[in-house]
Amino acid sequence: MQVYVLALALAALLAPGCTAASSATSTRRLLQAPASAAAAAAPALEPTNNAASWCCQQLAAIGFSSNLPVVVLDTMGAPLEVKGVDALSRLCTCSPGLPAPDYDGLSEAAVHGSTSATAQKKSFKLQLRQAAGFNDTKKQDWALLGMPADADWVLYGGDEVDLTLGMRNYLGYDLARASGQYAARTVWCELFLMDDGAAELDPSHYHGIYIAMEQPKTAKQRVDVAKLEPPNLSGGYLFTYDNDNTEAGDVLFGPLSGWDHPFQMKDPKKAPPEALTWLTSYLQSFQDALEAPDWLRQASCRSPSYTSFINGPSWLDYFLITELTKNPDGYRGSVYLHKDRDLPMAAGPIWDLNEAFGQCCGYPIEGWQQQGVSGPGVAGGSAISTDGWRFLICADVDRCKIDPTDGLSRWYRRMWEDDRFKTGASTRWAQLRAGPWSDTAVEAIISSVSAQIKPAVLRSYDRWASVILKPWFPNSEVQWTTEVSNLKDWTLQHMAWMDGAFAQAGASVPPAAGRR
Repeated sequence: MQVYVLALALAALLAPGCTAASSATSTRRLLQAPASAAAAAAPALEPTNNAASWCCQQLAAIGFSSNLPVVVLDTMGAPLEVKGVDALSRLCTCSPGLPAPDYDGLSEAAVHGSTSATAQKKSFKLQLRQAAGFNDTKKQDWALLGMPADADWVLYGGDEVDLTLGMRNYLGYDLARASGQYAARTVWCELFLMDDGAAELDPSHYHGIYIAMEQPKTAKQRVDVAKLEPPNLSGGYLFTYDNDNTEAGDVLFGPLSGWDHPFQMKDPKKAPPEALTWLTSYLQSFQDALEAPDWLRQASCRSPSYTSFINGPSWLDYFLITELTKNPDGYRGSVYLHKDRDLPMAAGPIWDLNEAFGQCCGYPIEGWQQQGVSGPGVAGGSAISTDGWRFLICADVDRCKIDPTDGLSRWYRRMWEDDRFKTGASTRWAQLRAGPWSDTAVEAIISSVSAQIKPAVLRSYDRWASVILKPWFPNSEVQWTTEVSNLKDWTLQHMAWMDGAFAQAGASVPPAAGRR
């Protein structure tokens, strides 16, 4: 908590007529978490022997072995090619060395994702099911591959964009959890997809490397908020901003003044209309306070401070992880927010980083036609360069002609004008750089996981050679080594740029000793 203690000592901006006491109160609201906020830790894994499941026997029969867990998804002949079509399937895991028993049972399976749903190598969402009677099932919680028990999961297969086959998502979630915020837990695995009605497993069913991961939802081990219980409409909620990516059946509310697109309610899925109205009003009140002429006045003045509406630490950490990853969707697509009952609104969890870490484009930011090359502009760089802020891209209106709002970056650009936020972000950055976000820590994550998954990656490259392998590499191993090296180099260079940028911003940045 060193960052918050330091931040409380900062001099706050005082509007005429406001007291020092009100200033301190507002600073605490920005930089201190509610006492009930809890950090999410990755599960500890204790080896056990799970060698007797049906799929373990099937894998042994075809001579397949892996240093990763293996998942077999049998759709019983139903194709999984189109989003929105579910298939009741048999799901079986073979995971010697992981703590939980293997799963061998029913699952409702469907294609997952938005843009990624058009990829040849699909990702899948799963809901584990328990037979409850003839032609009837109910949800079943299970500690899938050792993660905390739940019914809802994602098998993320990477796509043709991230040629590390998922390491960008893995690294981003790992760094977010290391900061103390919740992000999806992950387990690397290999998938066999039986969608041809075969009774026995065959090598041709091999589908490649995947990441089994948690799907964002309200649950004790995920986004832990209270159940909404009217007439108290203050929470809990889990909702998203996903620009124009809406589908039939989505529960929409808003949009806010000056926004082109609405928000989407994720939990509760059956929120009553009065709850959607209440949350819209809350968001609008936050924006009004943030953008008011007297916005830097404190809570004891004529209008409430914007800091009274938000959980400050979560908004700082979301800002920093989005800037570290330079996720093009971090503010405008797949943006999750949540609000617990009677508590301020929190940012996160982060989600969907396949185009992050300098990988791709930054659509619809101008320059996406040239793979994201543009700028540098006010931000100091393009959407993919190691230099430059992501949240300031649309400060240059000519760079954001298609989507000028750019989602939450509108709010963060305003907060950046508040010296308390700028100093809090700088101080928090220095703290993280001295620990879990140091060069040494980041290099260790990338080196460790790339070595662990390399055999499975090379198998997956072979399986999807027509869409993944690039002709300018002599072989798949050179391509893999190059992609991992590019990810590491980009991340280290961008973090170094952020170190300097925080110092140049004029905020007080404590030394972050031991960044290596």
